[in-house]
Amino acid sequence: MNSILKMENRGFWVLAILILLLLPGSIFNPIYSSEDLARLPCESTASRFFYPVEFDADGNILYEDQLHAAKVAAITRRDIIIFVHGWDKTAGSVDGDYQDFLCRLYWRGVDNQYLAEDQAIVIGVFWPSTILRNHEDFPLIKPFSYYIIRARADTIAVEGVQKRLLPAILDTAERDHEMRLHIIGHSFGARRLIKAVSDYFSKSIIEKLPHYFSSVNVVLLLPAIEPGIENSQASQFILEINQVLGEMDRVRRMKPEHLRIFNVYSERDWANRFLFPISEALNFKMPYCSIGACGEPSAPVLTVDEAGTINEWTPNIGRIWNVRADSIISSHSDIYKGRIAGLIWKLITAKELAPSDLEITRSLTP
Repeated sequence: MNSILKMENRGFWVLAILILLLLPGSIFNPIYSSEDLARLPCESTASRFFYPVEFDADGNILYEDQLHAAKVAAITRRDIIIFVHGWDKTAGSVDGDYQDFLCRLYWRGVDNQYLAEDQAIVIGVFWPSTILRNHEDFPLIKPFSYYIIRARADTIAVEGVQKRLLPAILDTAERDHEMRLHIIGHSFGARRLIKAVSDYFSKSIIEKLPHYFSSVNVVLLLPAIEPGIENSQASQFILEINQVLGEMDRVRRMKPEHLRIFNVYSERDWANRFLFPISEALNFKMPYCSIGACGEPSAPVLTVDEAGTINEWTPNIGRIWNVRADSIISSHSDIYKGRIAGLIWKLITAKELAPSDLEITRSLTP
C-alpha cells in the first residue's frame, strides 16, 4: 500500500513539473504579435522608417499587408536596412527590443550623417524562435530548443527570407538611384541571413547587383554558424560578386571595398560556446564552437574597446572580418544597446587602410 502511495506521489510531482514547464507560455503570458508594434516611439507620422514583417514556422508571411507596406516604402529609399532577431525571442520581447534598439540604430546612422531621415527604411523581421508560444524557453529545455529552433531557422531562411522577403523588397526597387543594402542579424537570425542573402543574389540578380547597389554590408551579431565561413555560401557569394566586379567597366556603382561581412563575436557568449556544440552533436556533426563565440579562424580580427571603438583596421581581400567585442558584450543576448548600434555604423562607414590592397583581379575562382 505504501509503495503504491509513493508511486502516486511521484506521478503527481512529475505531472506538476510538466504542467509548470508547459503551461506558462499559453496561460500566464499575454499574446503578442508583430501587429502590436504599429510604430516605434521615435517615429513621427511624417518620417516613418520602421516596417515589421512576420513569418510563421514554415516561412510563410503572416500578414501580407506588412510586406506590401515595406515593399512600397522601399521603392525609392537609398538605404535598405534589414534586421532579424535571434533565438529564444517571443513576439513580445522582440517588440520591446525593436522599440529601443532600432530607434538607437536608426538615429545613430542619422547623427553620423550616413543616413538621411527620409531616405532609409528599417525592416524588422519577426519569426517564432521559441518552442512555446509567447514564452521564452525554460533553461531545462534550452539545449533541445536550440537544436529545434536551428532547424526552423534554416527552413525560414529559404522559404521566408530568400523566396518572399528579398524578392518583394529588392526586385521592385527603382534602379535609377543609388542603393545601399545593410543586413544585420543576431544569433540564428544571422545564420538565416547569410544563407538567404547569398542564395538570393546567386540565383536572382548576381550580374545586375553592382549596377544599382553601391554597397552591401552584412553584420553578423554573435552568429550561430559553424567555423569555416570562408568555405561557406557567404564566401562563394563574395567570390562571385568580386568576379563580376572584375569584369565590369569603370562606370559601375559598386566597388570591391564596398562589399563586406563582419562577424561580431564574444568569448563570453555562453550559448554559442556551449549550446551550439551540443546542437552540432545532436545533428551528428563535430561539436565545434560557433563563430559567434570563438570567431572565424580564417578571417582577421578587429578589436573593440570598452567605448565600442575599433582599434585598428586590417585589410582583407576576402572581405570577411572578425570583430572581437568581449569588452562590450557579456552574454548571448547583450546586443540591444547603444554601443552595439554605434559599432554597427562604425563598421559600415569605416574607411579601410589601403584601398590598393583590396583590388580584385579578374581571375578569382572559388
